[in-house]
Amino acid sequence: MHIDQPRPRTNRECLLAASILAAIVLFPAPASSQDADAETLFKQAETANQAGDLTRAIDLYTTLVLKYPSATAAHVNLGVALAHAGRMDDAATQYAQALTLDPGNSAIGIDFAILRYKQANYAEAARLLEPVVKAHPEKGQPLFLLADCYMHLGTFRDAIALLEPIYAKDPTDRTVSYLLGRSLLAAGDVEKGSVVIDRVFRDADSAEASLLIGARLLSAGDSHAAAPALRMATEKNPHLAEGWSLLGRALLDNEDFAGSKDAFHRALDADPNDFDANLYLGGTLRHEGQFEAALPFLQKAFSLRPDSPQAAYQMGALEAARGNLDQALKYLEPVAHNWPDFQQAHVQLASIYHKLHRPKDSERERQIVLSIDDKERQNRKQTTSTGP
Repeated sequence: MHIDQPRPRTNRECLLAASILAAIVLFPAPASSQDADAETLFKQAETANQAGDLTRAIDLYTTLVLKYPSATAAHVNLGVALAHAGRMDDAATQYAQALTLDPGNSAIGIDFAILRYKQANYAEAARLLEPVVKAHPEKGQPLFLLADCYMHLGTFRDAIALLEPIYAKDPTDRTVSYLLGRSLLAAGDVEKGSVVIDRVFRDADSAEASLLIGARLLSAGDSHAAAPALRMATEKNPHLAEGWSLLGRALLDNEDFAGSKDAFHRALDADPNDFDANLYLGGTLRHEGQFEAALPFLQKAFSLRPDSPQAAYQMGALEAARGNLDQALKYLEPVAHNWPDFQQAHVQLASIYHKLHRPKDSERERQIVLSIDDKERQNRKQTTSTGP
């Protein structure tokens, strides 16, 4: 079974262990009684933080930023403490303030980007990382994290542009080759992606090598051959979310619906922010008529990539099936406008307009569907006539 949509480009699991850096930045030596008071508060907060008393540390750091709002270090350390306490949005506020006070501080920018990455706010994480990578292209972690953000956002050409110069300097670097190869495959450049992958992983016996082989076969449309390679990847590394996600897609193409849903659930156990797993699992459940079960997965996919026509289409189709026709139009009309060859969006719109007693709009969409059909027939005819 194919979910009625174009195949979305593949997301990948993060290779980097993104974590909040908890380095303590000390105040300068006191030069006045006010400075001495600030240093006393800071040391008390530091002591509480090191003792694991986050509540007291947060209270003391909060007192510091209220009394000394221009103290960058206090904002940074309060952000760290809030992040460890799970108060991510509050932590982001403090990092933003610290970066406003010291806009050229790449360490703060990286920490803030990692925080946003952990929140699945890949667009802002990328925005924060771009100036860091531009100023310090030699730093590997920010560059790899930025490439990973681009891949999460589905802007694979941006990832390719970032990685190709690094790959040209050292084509044996496996991390770079993995990221670049996956980006090329996801962007549809199977031939070039295969060259990059084969150069490094030809003789490698690893989960990543099996995943790349499976991804290449799946990109080439051979889901039957892809499934064993992807299953081998998950056996070698059961925590590799992308392996499960791609396996789910291969099994779905092979009409193993139960197996595909299990694989997507395993992908989400490893990474709740896996775009493909949320999209395909939600789409499969919608196709099976399990509308309420599908809703949280499709909402998550749409929140991860609000510019994705596939995610918007699935949300629109789901809302239409639930009887929320006006809400469905809010998702489907932009898809039909921005991606005019997305046939199923026009099919859905024709049906919805008919139900809303808008015959002219319904007929317009029906004619678009017929026009797309005719265009596809002409393309197939031309391909046949010019074939081998």
